[in-house]
Amino acid sequence: MGRQSGRGQDSGKNPRKNLGKRKLAGMAVFVAAFFLSAALLGKGCFLLADKCISAISVFAKGTDNGGPGQLSQAADAGNPGNLFLTNDQAAPAGLVAIDAGHGGEDDGCYRDGVSEAKVNLELAKGLSGKLQEMGFETVMLREDDESLPSLEERVKMAQDAGADIFVSIHQNAYDGNEPGVSGIETWYCGNLADSGRLAGLVHKGAVEKTGAVDRGTQETDELYVVRYASMPSCLIETAFLSDGAERQAITSQAYQDRLVEGMAQGIQAYFGAK
Repeated sequence: MGRQSGRGQDSGKNPRKNLGKRKLAGMAVFVAAFFLSAALLGKGCFLLADKCISAISVFAKGTDNGGPGQLSQAADAGNPGNLFLTNDQAAPAGLVAIDAGHGGEDDGCYRDGVSEAKVNLELAKGLSGKLQEMGFETVMLREDDESLPSLEERVKMAQDAGADIFVSIHQNAYDGNEPGVSGIETWYCGNLADSGRLAGLVHKGAVEKTGAVDRGTQETDELYVVRYASMPSCLIETAFLSDGAERQAITSQAYQDRLVEGMAQGIQAYFGAK
């Protein structure tokens, strides 16, 4: 199956050693083909690949000594160096607590039949799914339209779960006379140094993916969940339900998908930039 590594210059000097080299070259081609197949198939096959590497190592030692490689010993060696992880063993990138603001009898802001609480939950579920696809673990602090955990309960749930970060999703509204008030703004509390960085990255991703008006990040100590969360946290206001165009956008699946992708990319950047 594999090409021979010798060119004939050693022919007749040590036939047994030449045979070992040819077998070693063939095994190397086999392992290369194995890795290519595993990559294409996306299977968690790497423990077997590691055994093959161990086998070649022992085989090489055997051929260098003029004797056959002891493949059976290599196959029994397992994965002592833990060089490769199966899909099931891969460590999660982080645990993200996702808070869908309001809920139950508390709609939050409500405009022309659109409930903030419902939009928040749709976005929270979308963000949870996207993050899980990216290798994160998530904990949803509200999972349905009927429940209404208190602010204290939300913070405690995130803490009890051992969350690495806390992201709260809300909608905005404006009742003044200025027309066209819209956009995304993100809040954080400065009591934890990394909260500002988290807010900035989540905000940047959301704005870039949606093209919404950038209202910036703002520091506050008046929002309970970001003030009392024991992990870096932020609260993102993703749209103004008081603005007709933005209200229509935030209720469309396509816009929600772009928004969720942007937030998820910001979270990924937060963990990757440490």
